[in-house]
Amino acid sequence: MKFKFYRTSRDKKYLLLSKIFLTMKLTVILLLFFNFSLKAKVYSQGISISERNAPIEKVFKQIIKLRSYEIVYDIDVLKNARPVSLSLKNASIKQVLDECFSGQPFTYIIIDKTIIVKPWQSSRLEITVNGALRGKITDAKTGTPIPGVVLSLVKENVSKKQFSTDTNGSYIISSVAPGVYKLTASYVGFTSQTKDVTITEGKTAELNFAMAEELNQLSDVVVVGYGTQNKKDLTGAITHISSDDYKDQPVLNASSALQGRVAGAVVTNSSGAPGGQVKIRIRGGNSVNASNDPLYVVDGIALTSIGLQEINVNDIESMEILKDASATAVYGSRGANGVVIVTTKTGKSGIVKVDYNSFIGFNKPMKQYDLMDAVTYGKLANLIAGGTVVKNPESYAGKTTDWQKMIFSNAITQSHQLSVSGGTEKSKYYISGYYTDQQGLLVNSSQKKFSLRSNLDTKITEKISLGLNIFAERINSHNNGDIGSKGNAVMGALTWAPTAPVFTDADGLLYNRTAISPIWTNPYMNIKEADNDIFNNVAIFNGKAKYLITDWLSLTVNAGLDLSNARTAFLRNNWITPGNMGSGQAASENYTFQNSNVLTFHKLFAQKHDLTATLLAENTSSTYNNFAANGSGLTTTSNSYYNLGLNGSQNISSGYTNSSLLSFMGRVAYSYGGKYLLTASVRRDGSSKFSDGNKWGTFPSLSLGWKLSEESFIKDLNLFSDLKLRGSWGKTGNQGIAPYSTLGLMTPAQYSYGSLTTYQGYVLGNPQTPNVKWETTNQTDLGLDASFFGNRLNLTADFYNKNTTGLLLFTQISNYDGGGSLLKNIGEVNNKGFELMIDATPVKTANFSWSTRLNGSINHNKVISLGGDDIIFRDKIGGGLINTNIQAVKVGEPLGSFYLIPWNGVYSTDDPSMGFKAGDNKYTDVSGNHSIGYEDRVIAGSATPTFQWGFNNNFVYKNFELNIFIQGSHGNKVFNATYAATAVPTSDVAYPTLAAAANYWTPQNTGSVWANPISTTGRRYVESTQFLQDGGYIRVKNISLSYSLSKTLLHSLRNAKFTVSAQNYLTFTKYKGYDPEATSTSSSSDADGGIDMGAYPSAKTITLGLNVGF
Repeated sequence: MKFKFYRTSRDKKYLLLSKIFLTMKLTVILLLFFNFSLKAKVYSQGISISERNAPIEKVFKQIIKLRSYEIVYDIDVLKNARPVSLSLKNASIKQVLDECFSGQPFTYIIIDKTIIVKPWQSSRLEITVNGALRGKITDAKTGTPIPGVVLSLVKENVSKKQFSTDTNGSYIISSVAPGVYKLTASYVGFTSQTKDVTITEGKTAELNFAMAEELNQLSDVVVVGYGTQNKKDLTGAITHISSDDYKDQPVLNASSALQGRVAGAVVTNSSGAPGGQVKIRIRGGNSVNASNDPLYVVDGIALTSIGLQEINVNDIESMEILKDASATAVYGSRGANGVVIVTTKTGKSGIVKVDYNSFIGFNKPMKQYDLMDAVTYGKLANLIAGGTVVKNPESYAGKTTDWQKMIFSNAITQSHQLSVSGGTEKSKYYISGYYTDQQGLLVNSSQKKFSLRSNLDTKITEKISLGLNIFAERINSHNNGDIGSKGNAVMGALTWAPTAPVFTDADGLLYNRTAISPIWTNPYMNIKEADNDIFNNVAIFNGKAKYLITDWLSLTVNAGLDLSNARTAFLRNNWITPGNMGSGQAASENYTFQNSNVLTFHKLFAQKHDLTATLLAENTSSTYNNFAANGSGLTTTSNSYYNLGLNGSQNISSGYTNSSLLSFMGRVAYSYGGKYLLTASVRRDGSSKFSDGNKWGTFPSLSLGWKLSEESFIKDLNLFSDLKLRGSWGKTGNQGIAPYSTLGLMTPAQYSYGSLTTYQGYVLGNPQTPNVKWETTNQTDLGLDASFFGNRLNLTADFYNKNTTGLLLFTQISNYDGGGSLLKNIGEVNNKGFELMIDATPVKTANFSWSTRLNGSINHNKVISLGGDDIIFRDKIGGGLINTNIQAVKVGEPLGSFYLIPWNGVYSTDDPSMGFKAGDNKYTDVSGNHSIGYEDRVIAGSATPTFQWGFNNNFVYKNFELNIFIQGSHGNKVFNATYAATAVPTSDVAYPTLAAAANYWTPQNTGSVWANPISTTGRRYVESTQFLQDGGYIRVKNISLSYSLSKTLLHSLRNAKFTVSAQNYLTFTKYKGYDPEATSTSSSSDADGGIDMGAYPSAKTITLGLNVGF
């Protein structure tokens, strides 16, 4: 028999795009329905065809052209076909075929998109070419069909064909030659199955699969530096985070998704502002001046212009956190602070998938300060002033101005993502668009983010594959800064007089500018009239090519271009700076090019010796330039900040830097019988930031593993599913200094000869430091991986010791020697700790499952040496409120230590020897000189937590899913300067506003902890432990309840899920401020931090979410 198979060129070229556009059309309709409550109807497009006495094959071609069907028939069957005459408009495919086949000596059947022609006398249901195979794939637990399952049909281990299931979980494989085959079904999160099947000529075999979920949801393959590795063969400390770990939680950035989920990683939401800073520390801070941020690598390209929090979290497939030196040493000079590797989503062969994810969140402040009412405040202010500051305080009864309510408001956050993915065995794609609009808790603050991603992969030949990933993003931020100064709106709202009105007129047009404490202006006016904008544009291009030289040797080339520009702009109107309006703009550009060339060898010898070798050559070049212009004396604000030339007084500045890094790396991974494991690597980096002779650094590592579960004496116990011991050592580096730091720099200066002439010139700023070299970190790790009960219980534990030497520190030069600062390699910092992660599935039945993950880590940080010095003071902050350094780096103490005067309550009686009276604050005379001063400061705690943990529980009952995620942080302190400003009379804030401070010490109230505000000694030290508070907390980060529509209700949808969740609704803490996580410092150094000076707090949120798949 001869058969004919029709598929037009149009089908080959445009079928995929047609499916995409059709699916996107349906998606838009659904979005309109859910988001705007509009009703729409979709009418199927019919077939219009007109033929007279035409050959039936001509009609077949018309059908294929119009409806993209395949038609299979025996040529001999069509020999007796009659000419066809028909005239139809908007007819269905069945109507057309019925007309076409009417009176013919044959008939047809339709299977999926295939029309099979068969003679009338055939009694079989299916007519196949050779033979055929069909079936359905379902979830063994729920019985629901699974779309997108990859099916591999193999005959005698030689020929292989791949297919996938449709939206109903069904498949049909036509034109299969007779024989015996193996059919394998594979799907992410399910255990693969293989079954034998026999294909008989002219018959259709049926083979169904009921797939079971994998008990261990951790990925079998883990992404490591410049490659992948089986999880069972890992010898380093690596934590894998899947997108499933934070599903149904309204996470706006990838950094927050890691909080509480990774043992050894401290993740802090430092600011609750829209797009606020998230700080990540992996196994503690190493450096004093250099950055302690980890390296972020996305699809093989190291990020330079943006952080992890700018990456669209919905685009992420998985994240690997590399913690020990054996894992990070392959990144050499950039791996000292740990590495976070992000793998974004890619398309999968099979049907086109369209996914829409959306949520809307309703945010409100977590708490408020308890402040005095206007009457109490007026009376206390008059008492402290010894006169009339507030006239007739009793008249303010019921007229208290709630400044917190004025500057804070409930806010809405919304997020929308639409993605399209799919492909064939040769070409795959993933395309997504993302939009988020986040309103801030502070009025007149917001951020909008737009991003696009396109990930394309294609297999040119059996040996060559190409890929191109493109990411573009635009971020518009409005009034999200000014959280680190004592004059910000939060500080103002908490300290401005509750007796002061917001406006001086009844219409609310004229702001009240009269302040009792002159340091701050009307806080509501400050934030309402503020006009500060930041515009960020990012584009990242990543092209990759892989050539399979042999089946055991491959070459991968990655080329990435990271482009970003940022523009900040401000306008100061007459309310903000009366009589001296101003405006300004600043722009910066950053270009980074990275090229990585990786040669990978992998071969199995004698079925026991598994060897993988990797060679790398890489170069990175970065260029940064900036320009700024601003001025004052503006006469009109009609041009906003666009016409800077209207400023009477103008300032202009600019800058440029360039740096490069050249790297070579070799790595060998060896496994003997899957039992004894070894990984060794060495990387050599050359950095342009250092002078000749010190540009190059060498970073080796070695790790060993012993799979005890493969030993007979462990197998006989029948206890462990897996048991592995790991040990590693390695050295990494840090080049986290600015370019040209080792060069001698000149700085402008002026000199006046008497009163006659002032001359402008240059003097030596920082001297040349050619001997400065890399900071280096040596780390040793000992780990254990264990699994029990068929991987239903998994445990990972690690002990580590990390030592950083040759700290890059600037030391001050005496004025006698010319002044300035000198960069040196001095000092040493140590981190040691323990990490534990337990992952379990205690219950798993047909209708109910409970999975849980608990992780915790302890880290002890200590400064070992400062190059001969004992202490280095950090910068002063908040002058007028805080008048000396309150943080220091001291030998024997952790980074971020507070250096404060010990406070011991309030004197109950006079103390003549110290010069204090009853009712005064009581401080410890550390120096023993019978006087209290800054010489009595001591180390009183650190801003760095010592213990972090997270506890995640997921319960599934039929179509319902409940997630409860709790996270905690302990052992750190926060200096609450905000609290101090509200409680203690100072030169900035003359009169307290804190309600508790009204209950001050008097002879009749000797049990109060608040000193007498009218003390004659007047000695109060804000820089004391009185305002150092416990920063530990336990927080219910998320509670979410989801419901997935059953398959019977989905109709044309692939899936649909509705979620309601609550974030940050319960926090247990002794901290007296808004938020124990929030900090007013943005430094990347751990020597600073933990100071709350009007920090922007996080919100508690109720969120409604929708996830729909087509």
